[in-house]
Amino acid sequence: MKTVKSNSRAYCPMSAVRYARVLFDMGLPEEVIGEAEEILESSPELALVLESPVVTKDEKHRVIDRIFDTRIRNFLKVTTDYGKAGIVQDIFRAYHQYKNEMAGIVTAHLAYVVPPTEEQKKGMEQFVCREFHAKGVLWEMEERPSLIGGFLLLVNGREYDYSMQGRLKRLEQKLTWR
Repeated sequence: MKTVKSNSRAYCPMSAVRYARVLFDMGLPEEVIGEAEEILESSPELALVLESPVVTKDEKHRVIDRIFDTRIRNFLKVTTDYGKAGIVQDIFRAYHQYKNEMAGIVTAHLAYVVPPTEEQKKGMEQFVCREFHAKGVLWEMEERPSLIGGFLLLVNGREYDYSMQGRLKRLEQKLTWR
């Protein structure tokens, strides 16, 4: 059971998903992908250079050759050649999602007021695994005081709202609907 602290849920454009699947199919070691991801995250200037229409393709290729591992260079060159350098972070995010999906791991976003106990979290994990036929759960945890109490669980586009805020909204809808 892994936990990721996150304030925003991941959304990836379809082109990022396509590139991510190609990256997955390349079968590169996780260290190579992680290193490239880390380099791009730590250097926003590099990302700007690779995105820039002013910088020539050859200059971008030289930069990639100088900085990145030989095993991922061609992939990064293709992404820059096709104007996708601006979504490389999305590609990496989609890659991790796809890799987890292939391993039977589901990403669940849990918004809460009070952090769940390990026992509660284990029960939710069993529910998610049973409901989505998953082998494991990757948790994205978010503290959200506006829920008043309870929690909100989002998995694969499905929402399970057990919050006080959600209950009040449903009660209001029942009372105002005739």
